[in-house]
Amino acid sequence: MNLLLSAGEASGDLHGARLLRCLAARRPDLRAFGMGGARLVEAGLDPIVRREALSVVGITEVFEKLPAVRRAVRALDAAAAARRPDAAVLIDFPDFHALLARRLFRAGVPLVFYVSPQVWAWRRGRARTIARRARRIVTLFAFETEIYRRLGADAEWAGHPLVEEVAEDLALPSALPEKRRRRLVLLPGSRAGEVARHWPVLAEAAVRLARRFDLDVFAVRAPGLPEGLFDGAASRGIAVTETGLHPLLASADLAFVASGTATLDAALCGTPMVVVYRTSAVSHAIARALVKVRWIALVNIVAGEPVVPELIQGALTPEALERAGAELLSSPEKAETMRRGLARAARALGPPGASERAAGLVLSALGERAPRAAASGALAP
Repeated sequence: MNLLLSAGEASGDLHGARLLRCLAARRPDLRAFGMGGARLVEAGLDPIVRREALSVVGITEVFEKLPAVRRAVRALDAAAAARRPDAAVLIDFPDFHALLARRLFRAGVPLVFYVSPQVWAWRRGRARTIARRARRIVTLFAFETEIYRRLGADAEWAGHPLVEEVAEDLALPSALPEKRRRRLVLLPGSRAGEVARHWPVLAEAAVRLARRFDLDVFAVRAPGLPEGLFDGAASRGIAVTETGLHPLLASADLAFVASGTATLDAALCGTPMVVVYRTSAVSHAIARALVKVRWIALVNIVAGEPVVPELIQGALTPEALERAGAELLSSPEKAETMRRGLARAARALGPPGASERAAGLVLSALGERAPRAAASGALAP
């Protein structure tokens, strides 16, 4: 079996790597090529394009990468023409994959979308196009399955691979120092642009809270990000780490988290949090005109209720963040109420085994019969 796999973001690279390993376990003859990062390459992907060259955030920021985007689309299209894959598995990264999917669809390559693009939130027309082109859409969230089915797609829910990833990490011995004081964890984002916009506010609010509540403060630097983005961390008493995300969150009393998958990491670890986000003024204005959801934090969207506070754009100030954090640190009752809401959101992500189920759904979409003993069936939404 010959597959084209494409992932353009850190989370997609991680989920894609787990998927590729599960696919290869079922089909030892599997060969995969396409776009990915270090994790997908380690899992066996032959990289035609490295994802790190394309990782951007925001609407206006995409324009800066257009030449690289065009080169990457052409390279993957040419590789598909030469290698004639049995299917293409496109993992999130909706704007890029819209361009690539159009070419592959015209060439007759079956398309499977994994980590279904969240264009249902702001581009319903794009969602209809994906539904029309897809051989199958494998979703992480149950509510997405229903959205795409209403648009006529073959959509199945596999659950979220973070459930097993977090459980595996927390089962390992932790190298964290012994906890002597309460902990505040800062997750300013996985991209350089996000960190540049969030770090000054998060660091200032963290310093203020550390003085008031006698806290240890940790910041998590996503893989590949330069240390210079965390300017002044040491002088402010903030320890920066690249490892141990989930044990650190599980030990934390509070986290400041940039909106994205990291909110689900924190939810699965039961960490009270304040969600933050800031992008360019133009990107925000466009998003406000297009987005059709009530909240931006995935943990709130999944729970269907405002479990955690969101500080967005101009509302994100050191003073506002300090106030929101102090409310949770000074009220065990509020923190416990939030933990119960986080537990509800975590249960909505499905049981462990999502990557294995997703692999079965990919193969069955291509006419492969999954082994009876494997947990390959879709979940009921």
